[in-house]
Amino acid sequence: MDVFLEYLLDKKSTSADILKKVGIVIAAFVVMLIVINVFALFGQFMLTYVPLALAAIVYGAYVLMRNFNIEYEYIFTNGELDIDVIKSRKVRKRLTSLSTKNIELMARKENSIYKRDFESEAIAKKYDAVFDPAKGGIFCAIYNVDGVRTMLTFQPPEKLAEAMKKMNPRAVILEEQ
Repeated sequence: MDVFLEYLLDKKSTSADILKKVGIVIAAFVVMLIVINVFALFGQFMLTYVPLALAAIVYGAYVLMRNFNIEYEYIFTNGELDIDVIKSRKVRKRLTSLSTKNIELMARKENSIYKRDFESEAIAKKYDAVFDPAKGGIFCAIYNVDGVRTMLTFQPPEKLAEAMKKMNPRAVILEEQ
């Protein structure tokens, strides 16, 4: 029996994201003032390029700000989990792929029994695909990719977590402790 689950989840803006956006706007404004003043020092000829430079600065700020519109796509197909990051509904990038059979440990992040495992320094790579920390249900999965110990922190919907448990019942722990 084939198992296919697909979830598209919008990342909620955090206060850090909002501060970064405000910083981008302030930085763009400061750069615009600097450009106007520097171009004015070079005379009338350079002042004709001020609107073009200002438009480039505004566009650059827009491009930076739209990168904060992030969605995570969890695709589970017959024991294989693929997690993609989609920025501004345009740019898709594979965050990680893993086979459920290769998971050494998957449990809730707040599970005190496995806290030491999740904070281990032996973990070389860490991926974060949490879309809304306020909702809870955050899991950590430790697995190997080409001999590199990796940890994925994500929020699988209940149906996805249960499907992963069926594929690897020893390593996937859904109970809270």
